[in-house]
Amino acid sequence: MPVLVAAVFVVGLSGLARAERVALVIGNSEYSANPLINPVNDAVDMAERLAEIGYRVHGDGPLLDVDLRDLQVAIRDFTRSLNPGDLAVFYFAGHGVEYKGTNYLIPTDDEEIGFAEDVPDWSYPAPRLLERLSATGATGVIILDACRNNPLPERSGSRDVGVGLSAMDTPAGASAFIMYAAAPGQTSSDGAGRNGLFTGALLRALDRPDRRIDDIMYEVSFAVRNATEGRQVPWLEFAFAGEVPPRLHGGSGRTATNEVPVQVAAARGAPGKPGHGIAEGGEPLYGVIGLEETPPEGGLRLDLLAGGYEDASQLGGTCYGFVARNPDFQLDWQEAMGPLSLTTASEAETVLVLNTPDGDWICAGTSSRGGAPVVPLAEAPAGAYRIWVGTERQASSAPEAELLVRALEADGSVPEAPASPAPEPEDPAPPQDAAPAPVNPAATIERALD
Repeated sequence: MPVLVAAVFVVGLSGLARAERVALVIGNSEYSANPLINPVNDAVDMAERLAEIGYRVHGDGPLLDVDLRDLQVAIRDFTRSLNPGDLAVFYFAGHGVEYKGTNYLIPTDDEEIGFAEDVPDWSYPAPRLLERLSATGATGVIILDACRNNPLPERSGSRDVGVGLSAMDTPAGASAFIMYAAAPGQTSSDGAGRNGLFTGALLRALDRPDRRIDDIMYEVSFAVRNATEGRQVPWLEFAFAGEVPPRLHGGSGRTATNEVPVQVAAARGAPGKPGHGIAEGGEPLYGVIGLEETPPEGGLRLDLLAGGYEDASQLGGTCYGFVARNPDFQLDWQEAMGPLSLTTASEAETVLVLNTPDGDWICAGTSSRGGAPVVPLAEAPAGAYRIWVGTERQASSAPEAELLVRALEADGSVPEAPASPAPEPEDPAPPQDAAPAPVNPAATIERALD
């Protein structure tokens, strides 16, 4: 199941005494054939950050520039040290490659890898790591900043090496969250500063580690996607035996504790409601829409990733679908803006959830004719409207979507949703000196992210 983690378990006090947070952090830069700039820095900073929030770093620090044997031994010893209920983070920065559907982590002694066919013999298969973690009864958090481009020739002339990494099957009954620096078919940037783009965004997100994995991943994915204009989109896949997507840390800020939090069964959400509550006062994931007057002709189009792990039916009434815990946007509606309509554009079936200034909830879903959800704001109270764009069904990965903010027609009717922009034709190519699309002067988005 394709979009970071302290799990919530039902365990006895004896289990709590043994459960702890443990991390194995590896960074490989000094490759024989294709050295990298940042993985060692990434691993050093990640190990330091995990230690700050209460993780015991295996080996008393990051393992740097490891060869195949050291990689095998480190993973073996790390998994042998785990107990049921532990929260185990495995972080790897370096080269990784997908070959014939299997992901491999490349050690620094890669001089024997001259062709793609050599990869299985001289690298570590990531599914083996999953198997070892699942056998321990721990919840695994695998973070792979290893989707870097490393083309290898193939003697057969076939194309068995994929670009980036591919999705992995989690063993039955295992609890594992796998964070990829880039989506399948994409590569991750090594970055020009101290850290790669993905790890840099993750380190910033971990300044607030007491959030659920999906909330952190939304922030990281948005930051990297925005920085690369969509060329790199981090993503998450998971298989989780519990009901509540877990957190990386149960406290707040940089408080250090190695205790894995426990939640008794009676305190869990009801079946069908996997989250721990929609945060109506939460910080908007994509920022505040500052609009001072009627939207321009055609309206505003705001990009986002839709959906989440909160069941909107917990709000009661006609609400349904799955949304993020925090709102996606906030719209500060004033009378000068005039009547507005909110709708969505996406290949997925979406829902709209609004929390009004009066504290009421407004929900809309895909119409019976397949039309996008629409919420009109006419004769509405002025103030902050918090907006969630969700999916009708729980999705394994967050689909791309747009939130459309438009003026209502003079008769109060909702205008037809404009079609999504058509893709650029491949031939002929657009002129190189074509002017960029004008920035909409009527609205600004005050980003909640650095």
